[in-house]
Amino acid sequence: MPDHDVASPSPLAGIRVLDCSTVLAGPLAATFLAEFGADVVKVELPPPPGYKRPIGRLQEERNKRSVTIDLRREEGQQLLLRLAETADVLVENFRPGTMERWNIGPDVLLERNPRLIIHRLSAFGQTGPWSQRTGYDRQAQALSGATWVTGLPDSEPVRSGFATADYLAGIWGAFSILVAAYWRDTRDGSGQVSDLALFEPIFRASESSLLAYAMTGEVRGRTGNTNPHVVPAKNFSTSDSVLIAVNANNDRQWARLARMVGRDDLAEDDDYRGQRRWAHADEVYGILDEWFGSHTLAEAEQALSDADVPFAPILNIAGIAEHPLFRERATVDVTLRDGTTVPMVGVFPRLSKTPGAVTSPAPMPGEHTREVLSAAGLSTDEIARLEREGVVSVPEAPASTETRSEII
Repeated sequence: MPDHDVASPSPLAGIRVLDCSTVLAGPLAATFLAEFGADVVKVELPPPPGYKRPIGRLQEERNKRSVTIDLRREEGQQLLLRLAETADVLVENFRPGTMERWNIGPDVLLERNPRLIIHRLSAFGQTGPWSQRTGYDRQAQALSGATWVTGLPDSEPVRSGFATADYLAGIWGAFSILVAAYWRDTRDGSGQVSDLALFEPIFRASESSLLAYAMTGEVRGRTGNTNPHVVPAKNFSTSDSVLIAVNANNDRQWARLARMVGRDDLAEDDDYRGQRRWAHADEVYGILDEWFGSHTLAEAEQALSDADVPFAPILNIAGIAEHPLFRERATVDVTLRDGTTVPMVGVFPRLSKTPGAVTSPAPMPGEHTREVLSAAGLSTDEIARLEREGVVSVPEAPASTETRSEII
Protein backbone atom coordinates (compact mmCIF):
# COMPACT_ATOMS: atom_id res chain seq x y z
CA MET A 1 0.00 0.00 0.00
CA PRO A 2 1.20 3.59 -0.58
CA ASP A 3 2.48 5.60 2.33
CA HIS A 4 -0.17 7.70 4.02
CA ASP A 5 -0.83 9.55 7.23
CA VAL A 6 -2.71 7.04 9.36
CA ALA A 7 -4.19 9.95 11.33
CA SER A 8 -5.84 11.42 8.23
CA PRO A 9 -9.63 11.29 8.45
CA SER A 10 -11.53 9.27 5.89
CA PRO A 11 -12.46 11.60 3.02
CA LEU A 12 -16.21 11.01 3.43
CA ALA A 13 -16.27 10.99 7.23
CA GLY A 14 -19.35 12.84 8.44
CA ILE A 15 -21.47 11.96 5.41
CA ARG A 16 -24.53 9.95 6.45
CA VAL A 17 -26.25 7.73 3.89
CA LEU A 18 -29.56 5.89 4.17
CA ASP A 19 -29.37 2.91 1.82
CA CYS A 20 -32.92 1.77 1.12
CA SER A 21 -31.94 -0.18 -2.00
CA THR A 22 -31.90 -3.90 -2.73
CA VAL A 23 -30.13 -6.44 -4.96
CA LEU A 24 -26.87 -4.97 -6.28
CA ALA A 25 -26.42 -1.69 -8.17
CA GLY A 26 -28.09 0.48 -5.52
CA PRO A 27 -26.31 -1.08 -2.54
CA LEU A 28 -23.00 -0.88 -4.40
CA ALA A 29 -23.26 2.90 -4.75
CA ALA A 30 -23.63 3.16 -0.98
CA THR A 31 -20.89 0.60 -0.33
CA PHE A 32 -18.37 2.53 -2.42
CA LEU A 33 -19.11 5.59 -0.27
CA ALA A 34 -18.84 3.53 2.92
CA GLU A 35 -15.39 2.30 1.91
CA PHE A 36 -14.19 5.90 2.07
CA GLY A 37 -15.71 6.73 5.41
CA ALA A 38 -19.39 7.53 4.88
CA ASP A 39 -21.69 6.33 7.66
CA VAL A 40 -24.08 4.11 5.71
CA VAL A 41 -27.22 2.84 7.42
CA LYS A 42 -28.91 0.15 5.38
CA VAL A 43 -32.69 0.31 5.71
CA GLU A 44 -34.22 -3.03 4.76
CA LEU A 45 -37.35 -5.05 5.30
CA PRO A 46 -37.37 -7.50 8.21
CA PRO A 47 -36.06 -10.79 6.76
CA PRO A 48 -38.35 -13.82 6.49
CA PRO A 49 -38.07 -16.74 8.92
CA GLY A 50 -35.12 -18.99 8.12
CA TYR A 51 -33.24 -16.19 6.34
CA LYS A 52 -29.84 -17.26 5.00
CA ARG A 53 -27.40 -14.51 4.18
CA PRO A 54 -26.18 -14.62 0.56
CA ILE A 55 -22.41 -14.87 0.17
CA GLY A 56 -22.41 -11.78 -2.03
CA ARG A 57 -23.77 -9.69 0.82
CA LEU A 58 -20.57 -10.25 2.79
CA GLN A 59 -18.65 -8.16 0.26
CA GLU A 60 -21.21 -5.82 -1.24
CA GLU A 61 -22.78 -4.68 2.06
CA ARG A 62 -19.56 -4.29 4.04
CA ASN A 63 -18.86 -1.20 6.18
CA LYS A 64 -22.58 -0.64 6.78
CA ARG A 65 -24.97 -0.72 9.71
CA SER A 66 -28.37 -2.32 9.25
CA VAL A 67 -31.78 -1.32 10.56
CA THR A 68 -34.88 -3.27 9.54
CA ILE A 69 -38.00 -1.18 8.94
CA ASP A 70 -41.17 -2.22 7.15
CA LEU A 71 -41.59 0.75 4.82
CA ARG A 72 -44.93 -0.60 3.65
CA ARG A 73 -46.47 0.41 7.00
CA GLU A 74 -47.22 3.96 8.04
CA GLU A 75 -45.16 3.75 11.22
CA GLY A 76 -42.22 2.45 9.17
CA GLN A 77 -42.58 5.38 6.78
CA GLN A 78 -42.56 7.82 9.67
CA LEU A 79 -39.40 6.20 11.02
CA LEU A 80 -37.66 6.67 7.66
CA LEU A 81 -38.66 10.34 7.56
CA ARG A 82 -37.24 10.74 11.05
CA LEU A 83 -33.94 9.17 9.99
CA ALA A 84 -33.88 11.26 6.81
CA GLU A 85 -33.92 14.49 8.81
CA THR A 86 -30.25 14.02 9.71
CA ALA A 87 -29.08 12.22 6.56
CA ASP A 88 -27.06 13.64 3.69
CA VAL A 89 -28.03 11.01 1.12
CA LEU A 90 -30.80 8.50 0.53
CA VAL A 91 -30.42 5.69 -2.03
CA GLU A 92 -33.42 3.73 -3.33
CA ASN A 93 -34.08 1.43 -6.28
CA PHE A 94 -37.74 0.53 -6.01
CA ARG A 95 -39.94 0.54 -9.10
CA PRO A 96 -40.73 4.20 -9.96
CA GLY A 97 -43.73 5.40 -8.01
CA THR A 98 -43.26 3.04 -5.06
CA MET A 99 -41.77 5.63 -2.70
CA GLU A 100 -44.52 8.10 -3.67
CA ARG A 101 -47.18 5.47 -3.00
CA TRP A 102 -45.66 4.96 0.45
CA ASN A 103 -45.79 8.74 1.08
CA ILE A 104 -41.99 8.97 1.29
CA GLY A 105 -41.28 10.26 -2.21
CA PRO A 106 -38.79 13.04 -3.02
CA ASP A 107 -41.23 15.89 -2.37
CA VAL A 108 -41.96 14.63 1.14
CA LEU A 109 -38.32 13.81 1.88
CA LEU A 110 -37.01 17.16 0.63
CA GLU A 111 -39.66 19.05 2.58
CA ARG A 112 -38.41 17.30 5.70
CA ASN A 113 -34.73 17.78 4.78
CA PRO A 114 -34.01 20.28 1.95
CA ARG A 115 -30.33 19.25 1.88
CA LEU A 116 -31.03 15.59 1.18
CA ILE A 117 -29.58 14.05 -1.98
CA ILE A 118 -31.92 11.33 -3.22
CA HIS A 119 -30.30 8.86 -5.60
CA ARG A 120 -32.96 6.91 -7.49
CA LEU A 121 -31.85 3.89 -9.48
CA SER A 122 -34.34 1.95 -11.59
CA ALA A 123 -34.16 -0.43 -14.52
CA PHE A 124 -35.26 2.06 -17.16
CA GLY A 125 -35.45 5.43 -15.40
CA GLN A 126 -38.07 7.43 -13.53
CA THR A 127 -39.48 8.79 -16.79
CA GLY A 128 -40.02 7.45 -20.30
CA PRO A 129 -42.11 4.70 -21.88
CA TRP A 130 -40.39 1.87 -19.97
CA SER A 131 -40.35 3.44 -16.51
CA GLN A 132 -42.83 0.94 -15.04
CA ARG A 133 -41.05 -2.14 -16.35
CA THR A 134 -38.83 -4.26 -14.15
CA GLY A 135 -35.38 -5.37 -15.20
CA TYR A 136 -32.03 -6.65 -14.01
CA ASP A 137 -28.45 -6.73 -15.22
CA ARG A 138 -29.35 -9.10 -18.05
CA GLN A 139 -31.93 -6.70 -19.49
CA ALA A 140 -29.61 -3.72 -19.10
CA GLN A 141 -26.82 -5.48 -21.00
CA ALA A 142 -29.25 -6.56 -23.71
CA LEU A 143 -30.78 -3.11 -24.19
CA SER A 144 -27.49 -1.21 -24.10
CA GLY A 145 -25.94 -3.01 -27.07
CA ALA A 146 -23.34 -4.75 -24.92
CA THR A 147 -24.82 -8.20 -25.41
CA TRP A 148 -25.11 -7.70 -29.17
CA VAL A 149 -21.37 -7.16 -29.64
CA THR A 150 -20.27 -9.94 -27.27
CA GLY A 151 -19.48 -13.42 -28.56
CA LEU A 152 -17.99 -15.08 -31.62
CA PRO A 153 -19.04 -13.82 -35.08
CA ASP A 154 -21.06 -16.95 -35.84
CA SER A 155 -22.62 -17.28 -32.37
CA GLU A 156 -25.70 -15.78 -30.81
CA PRO A 157 -25.10 -12.67 -28.66
CA VAL A 158 -23.67 -13.51 -25.22
CA ARG A 159 -24.20 -11.77 -21.89
CA SER A 160 -21.10 -10.84 -19.93
CA GLY A 161 -20.20 -13.47 -17.35
CA PHE A 162 -20.26 -10.81 -14.62
CA ALA A 163 -23.01 -8.38 -13.60
CA THR A 164 -21.26 -5.60 -15.50
CA ALA A 165 -24.30 -3.33 -15.79
CA ASP A 166 -24.91 -3.51 -12.05
CA TYR A 167 -21.33 -2.67 -11.13
CA LEU A 168 -21.08 0.18 -13.61
CA ALA A 169 -24.36 1.58 -12.29
CA GLY A 170 -23.00 1.30 -8.75
CA ILE A 171 -19.93 3.33 -9.70
CA TRP A 172 -22.04 5.87 -11.60
CA GLY A 173 -24.37 6.08 -8.60
CA ALA A 174 -21.54 6.95 -6.23
CA PHE A 175 -20.27 9.49 -8.78
CA SER A 176 -23.77 11.03 -9.06
CA ILE A 177 -24.01 11.40 -5.31
CA LEU A 178 -20.58 12.99 -4.97
CA VAL A 179 -21.28 15.49 -7.78
CA ALA A 180 -24.54 16.49 -6.10
CA ALA A 181 -22.86 16.72 -2.69
CA TYR A 182 -20.04 18.88 -4.07
CA TRP A 183 -22.53 21.33 -5.57
CA ARG A 184 -24.58 21.39 -2.38
CA ASP A 185 -21.66 21.79 -0.01
CA THR A 186 -19.28 24.05 -1.97
CA ARG A 187 -21.56 26.02 -4.30
CA ASP A 188 -24.29 27.02 -1.85
CA GLY A 189 -26.59 24.47 -3.44
CA SER A 190 -29.32 22.30 -1.98
CA GLY A 191 -30.56 18.77 -1.99
CA GLN A 192 -31.77 17.26 -5.25
CA VAL A 193 -32.79 14.05 -7.00
CA SER A 194 -30.43 11.88 -9.04
CA ASP A 195 -32.29 9.72 -11.58
CA LEU A 196 -30.16 6.89 -13.04
CA ALA A 197 -31.36 3.98 -15.17
CA LEU A 198 -29.52 0.67 -14.93
CA PHE A 199 -28.93 0.48 -18.69
CA GLU A 200 -27.44 3.98 -18.98
CA PRO A 201 -23.91 3.50 -17.55
CA ILE A 202 -23.21 0.38 -19.63
CA PHE A 203 -24.61 2.21 -22.67
CA ARG A 204 -22.13 5.01 -21.88
CA ALA A 205 -19.43 2.32 -22.10
CA SER A 206 -20.40 1.48 -25.70
CA GLU A 207 -17.46 3.52 -27.00
CA SER A 208 -18.35 5.50 -30.14
CA SER A 209 -20.76 2.97 -31.60
CA LEU A 210 -23.72 5.38 -31.69
CA LEU A 211 -21.63 8.13 -33.23
CA ALA A 212 -20.18 5.75 -35.83
CA TYR A 213 -23.67 4.56 -36.77
CA ALA A 214 -24.95 8.13 -37.11
CA MET A 215 -22.01 9.20 -39.28
CA THR A 216 -21.30 6.06 -41.33
CA GLY A 217 -24.20 3.66 -40.86
CA GLU A 218 -21.86 1.09 -39.31
CA VAL A 219 -23.54 -1.43 -37.01
CA ARG A 220 -20.85 -2.90 -34.81
CA GLY A 221 -21.04 -6.68 -34.66
CA ARG A 222 -19.40 -9.55 -32.83
CA THR A 223 -15.71 -10.09 -33.50
CA GLY A 224 -14.98 -12.64 -30.80
CA ASN A 225 -11.43 -12.42 -29.47
CA THR A 226 -10.06 -10.36 -32.34
CA ASN A 227 -10.32 -6.65 -33.06
CA PRO A 228 -10.86 -5.66 -36.70
CA HIS A 229 -9.11 -2.33 -36.05
CA VAL A 230 -6.05 -3.73 -34.27
CA VAL A 231 -3.80 -6.46 -35.71
CA PRO A 232 -2.59 -8.40 -33.85
CA ALA A 233 -5.12 -8.53 -31.03
CA LYS A 234 -6.05 -12.06 -30.06
CA ASN A 235 -5.86 -14.84 -27.49
CA PHE A 236 -3.15 -17.41 -28.09
CA SER A 237 -2.75 -20.89 -26.60
CA THR A 238 0.63 -21.83 -25.15
CA SER A 239 2.20 -25.29 -25.27
CA ASP A 240 0.96 -25.93 -21.73
CA SER A 241 -2.60 -25.05 -22.80
CA VAL A 242 -2.90 -21.66 -21.15
CA LEU A 243 -4.57 -18.81 -23.05
CA ILE A 244 -2.76 -15.51 -23.14
CA ALA A 245 -4.21 -12.22 -24.40
CA VAL A 246 -1.80 -10.24 -26.58
CA ASN A 247 -2.15 -7.11 -28.66
CA ALA A 248 0.19 -4.71 -30.42
CA ASN A 249 -1.68 -1.45 -30.89
CA ASN A 250 1.01 0.48 -32.74
CA ASP A 251 3.90 -0.11 -35.11
CA ARG A 252 6.55 0.03 -32.38
CA GLN A 253 4.85 -2.74 -30.42
CA TRP A 254 4.33 -4.75 -33.60
CA ALA A 255 7.99 -4.44 -34.56
CA ARG A 256 9.11 -5.69 -31.15
CA LEU A 257 6.62 -8.57 -31.29
CA ALA A 258 7.72 -9.57 -34.78
CA ARG A 259 11.37 -9.63 -33.71
CA MET A 260 10.43 -11.63 -30.63
CA VAL A 261 9.00 -14.43 -32.79
CA GLY A 262 12.00 -14.33 -35.18
CA ARG A 263 10.42 -12.33 -38.01
CA ASP A 264 12.74 -9.34 -38.23
CA ASP A 265 11.77 -9.02 -41.90
CA LEU A 266 8.17 -8.18 -41.02
CA ALA A 267 9.24 -5.73 -38.33
CA GLU A 268 10.82 -3.53 -41.00
CA ASP A 269 8.36 -4.15 -43.87
CA ASP A 270 6.33 -1.03 -44.74
CA ASP A 271 3.53 -3.29 -45.98
CA TYR A 272 3.00 -4.37 -42.35
CA ARG A 273 2.76 -0.89 -40.88
CA GLY A 274 -0.38 0.85 -39.68
CA GLN A 275 -3.66 -0.13 -41.25
CA ARG A 276 -1.86 -2.02 -44.01
CA ARG A 277 -1.17 -4.73 -41.45
CA TRP A 278 -4.92 -5.46 -41.25
CA ALA A 279 -4.82 -6.99 -44.71
CA HIS A 280 -2.28 -9.55 -43.45
CA ALA A 281 -4.28 -10.58 -40.35
CA ASP A 282 -4.51 -14.27 -41.29
CA GLU A 283 -0.77 -14.48 -41.96
CA VAL A 284 0.13 -12.61 -38.77
CA TYR A 285 -2.12 -14.80 -36.65
CA GLY A 286 -0.76 -17.95 -38.22
CA ILE A 287 2.80 -16.94 -37.33
CA LEU A 288 1.85 -16.03 -33.77
CA ASP A 289 -0.28 -19.14 -33.23
CA GLU A 290 2.69 -21.29 -34.20
CA TRP A 291 5.10 -19.41 -31.94
CA PHE A 292 2.90 -19.44 -28.83
CA GLY A 293 1.95 -23.07 -29.43
CA SER A 294 5.59 -24.05 -29.11
CA HIS A 295 6.31 -22.09 -25.91
CA THR A 296 5.08 -22.48 -22.35
CA LEU A 297 3.25 -19.72 -20.53
CA ALA A 298 6.35 -18.95 -18.47
CA GLU A 299 8.50 -18.70 -21.61
CA ALA A 300 5.92 -16.56 -23.40
CA GLU A 301 5.47 -14.21 -20.45
CA GLN A 302 9.21 -13.68 -20.15
CA ALA A 303 9.62 -13.02 -23.87
CA LEU A 304 6.67 -10.63 -24.02
CA SER A 305 7.85 -8.79 -20.94
CA ASP A 306 11.35 -8.42 -22.39
CA ALA A 307 9.86 -7.16 -25.66
CA ASP A 308 7.52 -4.75 -23.83
CA VAL A 309 4.43 -6.03 -25.63
CA PRO A 310 1.04 -5.84 -23.81
CA PHE A 311 -0.10 -9.25 -22.57
CA ALA A 312 -1.95 -10.98 -19.76
CA PRO A 313 -2.86 -14.59 -19.05
CA ILE A 314 -6.57 -15.38 -19.14
CA LEU A 315 -7.29 -16.32 -15.55
CA ASN A 316 -10.19 -17.96 -13.80
CA ILE A 317 -10.95 -17.06 -10.20
CA ALA A 318 -8.71 -19.83 -8.87
CA GLY A 319 -5.77 -18.32 -10.71
CA ILE A 320 -6.70 -14.83 -9.59
CA ALA A 321 -6.82 -15.92 -5.93
CA GLU A 322 -3.19 -17.04 -6.08
CA HIS A 323 -1.78 -14.39 -8.42
CA PRO A 324 0.82 -12.10 -6.78
CA LEU A 325 -0.46 -9.00 -8.58
CA PHE A 326 -3.92 -9.42 -7.07
CA ARG A 327 -2.56 -10.24 -3.64
CA GLU A 328 -0.46 -7.08 -3.73
CA ARG A 329 -2.95 -4.62 -5.21
CA ALA A 330 -6.49 -5.87 -5.62
CA THR A 331 -7.64 -8.04 -2.71
CA VAL A 332 -8.02 -7.62 1.02
CA ASP A 333 -8.45 -10.18 3.80
CA VAL A 334 -11.54 -9.57 5.93
CA THR A 335 -12.32 -11.28 9.22
CA LEU A 336 -16.00 -12.20 9.57
CA ARG A 337 -17.93 -12.17 12.81
CA ASP A 338 -17.41 -15.90 13.30
CA GLY A 339 -13.63 -15.40 13.16
CA THR A 340 -13.21 -16.74 9.63
CA THR A 341 -10.84 -14.71 7.46
CA VAL A 342 -11.71 -14.58 3.77
CA PRO A 343 -10.33 -12.69 0.76
CA MET A 344 -12.48 -10.07 -0.93
CA VAL A 345 -12.07 -7.59 -3.73
CA GLY A 346 -10.16 -4.61 -2.38
CA VAL A 347 -11.02 -0.92 -2.19
CA PHE A 348 -10.35 1.24 -5.25
CA PRO A 349 -8.87 3.74 -6.02
CA ARG A 350 -5.72 3.73 -3.88
CA LEU A 351 -5.56 7.25 -2.45
CA SER A 352 -2.18 8.16 -0.97
CA LYS A 353 -3.44 10.49 1.79
CA THR A 354 -6.98 9.30 2.52
CA PRO A 355 -7.24 5.65 1.46
CA GLY A 356 -10.43 3.69 1.74
CA ALA A 357 -10.67 0.58 3.87
CA VAL A 358 -12.85 -2.33 4.86
CA THR A 359 -13.63 -1.54 8.47
CA SER A 360 -16.40 -4.03 9.19
CA PRO A 361 -17.99 -7.08 7.59
CA ALA A 362 -21.54 -6.90 6.28
CA PRO A 363 -24.16 -6.76 9.03
CA MET A 364 -27.01 -9.13 9.55
CA PRO A 365 -30.36 -7.51 8.64
CA GLY A 366 -31.47 -5.48 11.64
CA GLU A 367 -28.20 -5.90 13.57
CA HIS A 368 -28.13 -2.19 14.41
CA THR A 369 -31.86 -1.51 14.63
CA ARG A 370 -31.90 -0.65 18.32
CA GLU A 371 -28.68 1.37 18.10
CA VAL A 372 -29.87 3.46 15.12
CA LEU A 373 -33.38 4.08 16.42
CA SER A 374 -32.11 4.95 19.89
CA ALA A 375 -29.76 7.53 18.35
CA ALA A 376 -32.78 8.93 16.47
CA GLY A 377 -34.47 9.62 19.81
CA LEU A 378 -36.74 6.62 20.27
CA SER A 379 -37.04 5.23 23.77
CA THR A 380 -36.34 1.64 24.69
CA ASP A 381 -40.06 1.08 25.22
CA GLU A 382 -40.94 2.55 21.82
CA ILE A 383 -38.42 0.33 20.06
CA ALA A 384 -39.68 -2.73 21.94
CA ARG A 385 -43.25 -1.96 20.87
CA LEU A 386 -42.22 -1.57 17.24
CA GLU A 387 -40.45 -4.93 17.47
CA ARG A 388 -43.53 -6.62 18.91
CA GLU A 389 -45.70 -5.18 16.14
CA GLY A 390 -43.30 -6.25 13.39
CA VAL A 391 -42.52 -2.73 12.17
CA VAL A 392 -38.83 -3.30 12.94
CA SER A 393 -36.80 -6.37 13.87
CA VAL A 394 -33.45 -7.48 15.22
CA PRO A 395 -31.67 -10.72 14.27
CA GLU A 396 -32.27 -13.67 16.52
CA ALA A 397 -28.62 -14.72 16.31
CA PRO A 398 -25.40 -12.84 15.49
CA ALA A 399 -24.59 -15.11 12.57
CA SER A 400 -26.39 -17.15 9.95
CA THR A 401 -25.46 -19.71 7.34
CA GLU A 402 -24.35 -18.10 4.09
CA THR A 403 -25.84 -19.20 0.79
CA ARG A 404 -24.72 -18.55 -2.74
CA SER A 405 -26.75 -16.14 -4.85
CA GLU A 406 -26.40 -15.02 -8.44
CA ILE A 407 -27.56 -11.94 -10.34
CA ILE A 408 -29.23 -13.08 -13.53
